[in-house]
Amino acid sequence: MKQRKVQKGLLAIALFALLPLSAMASDIEALLQKAESVRSTDPKAFAAALTGLDEIKASATPRQLRQLRLLKAYQKGITGNYDGATKDALAVLDEAPEVSLQFRAALLVANLAAITRDFSLGLRELEKALSLADQVPETELRHQGYLVAAVIYNQYGQFALGQHYAERLLAQGSSPRNQCIAHQLRVEALYGLNAPDDEAGINDAIAACNGQHETIPANLLRGYLARRWAADGKTSQAIDLLESHLPEIKATKYPWLMGEIHSLLAEYYLNSRNLVESKDHAHRALEEGDKNAYLLPRVTAHRVLYEIALKDNDLSTALSEYRQYAEADKARLDEVKAREFAFQLSRHELQQKNQAIELLQGQNDVLRLKQEVAAKSEQVAKKSAQNNRLLVAMLLLVLGVGAYWAYKIKRVQMMFRKQAQVDSLTGIFNRGHFRAQAETQLARCAAVEREAALVLLDLDNFKRINDRHGHATGDWVLRQVAAACHASCREGDLFGRLGGEEFAILSCGGDLHTAERIAQKCREYLAAIDASAIDGGIPAITASFGCASTKLCGHSFEQLFMHADRAMYRAKAEGRDRICMHEENRPVPLRLHVPA
Repeated sequence: MKQRKVQKGLLAIALFALLPLSAMASDIEALLQKAESVRSTDPKAFAAALTGLDEIKASATPRQLRQLRLLKAYQKGITGNYDGATKDALAVLDEAPEVSLQFRAALLVANLAAITRDFSLGLRELEKALSLADQVPETELRHQGYLVAAVIYNQYGQFALGQHYAERLLAQGSSPRNQCIAHQLRVEALYGLNAPDDEAGINDAIAACNGQHETIPANLLRGYLARRWAADGKTSQAIDLLESHLPEIKATKYPWLMGEIHSLLAEYYLNSRNLVESKDHAHRALEEGDKNAYLLPRVTAHRVLYEIALKDNDLSTALSEYRQYAEADKARLDEVKAREFAFQLSRHELQQKNQAIELLQGQNDVLRLKQEVAAKSEQVAKKSAQNNRLLVAMLLLVLGVGAYWAYKIKRVQMMFRKQAQVDSLTGIFNRGHFRAQAETQLARCAAVEREAALVLLDLDNFKRINDRHGHATGDWVLRQVAAACHASCREGDLFGRLGGEEFAILSCGGDLHTAERIAQKCREYLAAIDASAIDGGIPAITASFGCASTKLCGHSFEQLFMHADRAMYRAKAEGRDRICMHEENRPVPLRLHVPA
């Protein structure tokens, strides 16, 4: 399986989850302890210890053989054989009676699954490990489990759980190194929850990591401090902070960290209008950072290069960078959705498992009652009615619970189907479902020679709202716009969000004038949105509209969308807050995204 560098941090945590077990006075035990002590610091010595263990394993105890197999699974993992490592660790998990070995094996599988992006397996094994945590006698091993949980839950976007386990580790007084990483994970979780820690809290966390010479978490924390300063308008201070630590960041040779810092510097230099430095750091983020397409630093780097190319009037480069930015942003959103779906699915599976246990316990109770009745048949005369009623009640309970969970499963399936079709922020169709429905409607219109019209709109200056007032305000604006435009639609019209601040309305049976009337109603409703409650106030909410009809474009969705899109970008180019119609003989402009 293709090696995924983006998760190397998770596998590094797994190193510490394989803690040494109790020592025994034997050559095998001594070699096991040797392998445990060097597994994360000296690969050659680790391999030599495993070779020595293979030569004398015939005299090993079953427990020692299981520990050796787990160490070999770890060795396969760090050399990139993730499938083999996962298979061996799962075998140890199934066979080992020792709770500590089960715990370590489950944590290793969870880390390997995070690397290979087998999200369901990773969450399932993580939860299995956490269910064993209270039974693990080794305090340090238990703490490492909490650390792995915080890392993985943050990676899966479950920041509330990541914060819970990070703070649990901090409260239990673990080792100084664990405290440093727990501080960094807590700050990361709070940032993901849009409730960033205060400046003093971040500085305390950096001090804790500096005390342990942990440069990677310390500089990840500086990245969050820089974000806080930039949000407060201290962009120059944020740049100075990150630039002053670039040498030690580069010395870590950690792609994830280098990509994070360079992408932040690229964005801050762009905001400061230093295009030369901004472009340099954007390229370094792409070259030195993690190469996985779905990571945010790559999205940011391509967006910065696209905006710089626009400012330089380099249209060819701008178009290329915009395409790469759009692809990276879509990959990132798909990754987020996949992890969210895996988390919801794992929670559902856990509920089903718990319910199955409850049903089994109920069936065992029924069986026990039957056995008691058979053993005491001579005493049934007085108690038979009572026992029969209890038996019927238990059976009804089992049937009722089964019916309830069948209903719940159906509801969950419907919820997952809705999530695949509806934009979670605005509640309207997402891009994929809108397109599928639009193609179906257009095919029906073509079959009966019925005209249809498409309206595309893109909010004007939306990026300024996000930059000045934050993403929470931007999300509020998108919801208000969706409600206003939905009210402008006719009955039977399709309405969807295509991504970012772009929306579309398909009106079957409508012509180009119908599309213009719908667009005009949208403009009026957008102008009526009351944003007075926003701190500092925001400018009037406007959009640029492009309209096209099947009369000129045909019933192909691609052709209809292309002409409406060009008309919309013509509206942008002509000054925004206006409606432009597709005209058959009008020259076709180059489609370039104009920054909101």
